[in-house]
Amino acid sequence: MKIKNAFQIFFKNYSLVLKVALTQLIVLALFVGLGSLIVNDMVVDVETGLTQFGIIDRLNAVFAEITSGQFEAERFNGLLAELRQSFYDWGAEVDFFYQKLALSGFAVFLFAMLVTYCMNFYAVPFSQNVNDFMSSSAKIPFLWRFCKSFGTSAKTQLIYIVFPFLLDVFILFGVIGLYSSALSLMGLWGLAAAAVIMAVMFSLRKTLFAFWLPAMVINQMPPLASMREGFKTLADGFGRVFWRILVVTLFTYGLITVILFGVVNLATVIIALFLMLHNELFIYTVSMVEYYRQSNFGYYIDKMKSVEAAE
Repeated sequence: MKIKNAFQIFFKNYSLVLKVALTQLIVLALFVGLGSLIVNDMVVDVETGLTQFGIIDRLNAVFAEITSGQFEAERFNGLLAELRQSFYDWGAEVDFFYQKLALSGFAVFLFAMLVTYCMNFYAVPFSQNVNDFMSSSAKIPFLWRFCKSFGTSAKTQLIYIVFPFLLDVFILFGVIGLYSSALSLMGLWGLAAAAVIMAVMFSLRKTLFAFWLPAMVINQMPPLASMREGFKTLADGFGRVFWRILVVTLFTYGLITVILFGVVNLATVIIALFLMLHNELFIYTVSMVEYYRQSNFGYYIDKMKSVEAAE
């Protein structure tokens, strides 16, 4: 399979992609608004703590050092030390701070699980729409697919937050821990190394579950059975699928880095989120195309053009 086939399918269905991405942005904005209201009244007074002890200012200083173009490791590590001291000062001021912070962190984790559960409801109907196009060049209304597959999506996302989501959390905190304990000593190179390691680890995780949804929607299998089938089908092509997903992920991370290093404001953050959503949808498309290839199925890349099983 040439990755250009996935590009063609992706952009031939761009109205679907745009619809899903915009919907996800709106849902995310609603959750961020709800989350900010909850966090503001949580057991640790977050807003007061962040401003009173200068944590926001020091976070801005750290980010400014990274994006200044005149990065110095010694100055950067000094800024990190000041940031850590601000957290310690905050903790010393609040009674039972760390117990309250742990409770707050657990509440945020549960909220993140809820957000992840709801945000990923698009995955099954989107994969079904891509399969419809590839198998028969048909374009089924997304809303109809979403409603019809709601029960399947609900079961699938329960499994998702048990397996892939927890792996994502483990990877995120693992890389943050690695950076804090070792890579921060390398300055900007350490930050770049952490970003690459995170991209590689997330790509491995995405590859591991890449054939889960294709197996589900093509073979009409239940979530757990399709996961097992996906693992089985992926075994012979893991390296190829991983390489494609890694290239897409690194390209997206690089593009987002360029955008955010230029200027950070609400507009650039929204653009970055929009690109991340496009990245996820494109990886679903790549996974579907690779599943077809691995299963030796022919497929449409256009209403008037198809790819034979052997290609």
